[in-house]
Amino acid sequence: MANQIESYFGLTVTPVTDGVQIPVPLTPAGVGLAEVRVDVPATFPQVVELKATIGLRGDVGTGSVLFRIFRDGQVIYYARQGIESGFEKYYVPTIQAIDVNPPAGSHGYTLSIESLTAGLTAVVIGPITLSALVINAL
Repeated sequence: MANQIESYFGLTVTPVTDGVQIPVPLTPAGVGLAEVRVDVPATFPQVVELKATIGLRGDVGTGSVLFRIFRDGQVIYYARQGIESGFEKYYVPTIQAIDVNPPAGSHGYTLSIESLTAGLTAVVIGPITLSALVINAL
């Protein structure tokens, strides 16, 4: 049997570079970049596939930033990206996360970013996209 798509939501905050100027704060502060909401049915197994693309510019310093994905305010995924502003100033990472068998119901997924390095100045400049696809893994 084939897998079945149960729900999908995609959001493009900005489709272009320099569409936004969002400073990346130093941890533990973080800034939300996008949020999507999907409905997960009560049948199992369910998988929510999350994909995000984020355009960054490193202005000063060398260090790293942390991307987090939250489900209903709880961290379910995080990934680190190195920034070397003196060498390569622009980055467009794409991240993918899989949330296996989340509880049934409506769930909000939020993408955030924070700097892990004091002295690093980085800015989210776009593009910014986030999507969630609910799959019934038959």
